Amino acid sequence: MRLFAFKRDCLQLTFIGNGTKQGGVLSPYLFTYYVRGIISSIVNCGVECHVGEYCMNLFAYADDMVLLAPVWSAMQKMLTILKTVCTEYDIVINTQKTVCMVVNPKCWSKSPCVSFPQFALDQKLEFVTNFKYLGHVLMNNVSNSADIEREMRNMFTRCNMLISRFKYCSLLVKCVLFRTYCLCLYIITLWKNFTVTCLNRMK
Repeated sequence: MRLFAFKRDCLQLTFIGNGTKQGGVLSPYLFTYYVRGIISSIVNCGVECHVGEYCMNLFAYADDMVLLAPVWSAMQKMLTILKTVCTEYDIVINTQKTVCMVVNPKCWSKSPCVSFPQFALDQKLEFVTNFKYLGHVLMNNVSNSADIEREMRNMFTRCNMLISRFKYCSLLVKCVLFRTYCLCLYIITLWKNFTVTCLNRMK
C-alpha cells in the first residue's frame, strides 16, 4: 500500500495505508482489535509472577506494556510469543524503546546467578537499572528515591514557570495557582521505599 495525500487550499485528503489516523472514529476500535490479540497471547501463555494475592505477567496501558516473568527463560518465552503475534498482525516493535530490568531479590543467596544473557527480540535488548512507566520511575532495587527526585524537578519547573508568567499577580492569585498546578502529588501514594534524606528534601 502507498500513502497518498492531496492538498488544495483548506481541503486535505489523506489515504492511510498502514496504522491508524489520530483522532479517527475507527482508530480506538482498530487499535483495541490488534492489542487484544497481543494481550490475550501473553496472558494465556502459562507464565506468571505472584504479586501479593494476584498472579500476573502483563501490565498494559494503551501501547505501554510491561512484561513480568519469574525467570530468564520465561521472559524469553513471552518475548518469542510477542514477536510471533506481532508478525502475524504486521506490527513493528520499536526495540530502541524496549528495555529489560532485573529486579534485585531481597536475599542474593536465593538468586541462581548475578548476570543474565541479553534477551532477543529482533535484536539484543538493553539491560537497565531503572525505567519510566506511565511517568513513574521504577528501579531494580524497588526504591522510590529516583521517582521522588523526578517529582522534585517537576515541581521546580512548575514553580519557576508560575513565577515568571504570573509575577505581576497578587499573592492570593499566586497561592491559588500554586495549590492548583504545583501540588499535583497524587502519585506519592505509590511511594513506599525511600531514604529519609530524600523525603526530607521533598518536604
